[in-house]
Amino acid sequence: MNWLTYLLCGATLTLVVNSASEAQVMVDMSKFTCNQLLSGTPDAVEAAIWTSGYYNGLRKNTMLDLNIMKHNADAVVTACKDNPNETLMKAVDGVLTARKNR
Repeated sequence: MNWLTYLLCGATLTLVVNSASEAQVMVDMSKFTCNQLLSGTPDAVEAAIWTSGYYNGLRKNTMLDLNIMKHNADAVVTACKDNPNETLMKAVDGVLTARKNR
């Protein structure tokens, strides 16, 4: 019975390590383009979530206003459609700068 326990633990550990190693993907967000965001893939959704958190973190904003979030997302998507080869972070900076200058 002892060998069965070791076998199951070993198999479980192997599966966990393999799953974890496959899931590790690094993305340099400073190079993530508007075109990638507009692709609509799960990676694009995760990038949008990360970007929102990043910019809210910079402003030390802990409040989530869904109306403002939707408005900002629409503005970024519009900016990205106008210039799909631009980086996402540059597009967001442009939207935030335009909003600040109003």
